[in-house]
Amino acid sequence: MRGDPGSRVLELACAEEPARLYVEADPAPPDDGFAAGQELRIRSIVAPGEAVSDPDVWLRVEDAGGALLLAAAVGARVDPPEGGGWAAPFAWREAASTCMVEETACGESRRGALDLQLSGGAPLRLYDGTSSAAGDEGAFMAYVEAARADLPGSGCPREFVFGLIAAR
Repeated sequence: MRGDPGSRVLELACAEEPARLYVEADPAPPDDGFAAGQELRIRSIVAPGEAVSDPDVWLRVEDAGGALLLAAAVGARVDPPEGGGWAAPFAWREAASTCMVEETACGESRRGALDLQLSGGAPLRLYDGTSSAAGDEGAFMAYVEAARADLPGSGCPREFVFGLIAAR
């Protein structure tokens, strides 16, 4: 969820210290679950990535009652080392890609796909560079900015940039 179109800046304060959270999604949802003065809980998980200078990061933002408002990840893995649950009640899984292999500067690469599943529901497949309404009655917008699969012998790293945001 990187990129300038559809940017949303959340003005935050923690222990009287101001902070900003930039949420960038294209296309932007018509509305989101954030409101001025709202109490939020933010959880981030950072783990070493495949590239030494680039850690894998997962972010979860929820309201005071624990309802998911935003879940996003950037890294070489879909789930943190400790396992899934960071985007509950949703689960993300890497899916088999049928996209053709592309020659890039780092070697051969393949556009990947992710399956997004709401507890007990049918999975929604999102390919690299796509977005879709998700959840009960489209309560969320899901985005897969990048999903690059691992190819044997390629110098190209796996890469995932994806997330979802409450759309109401």
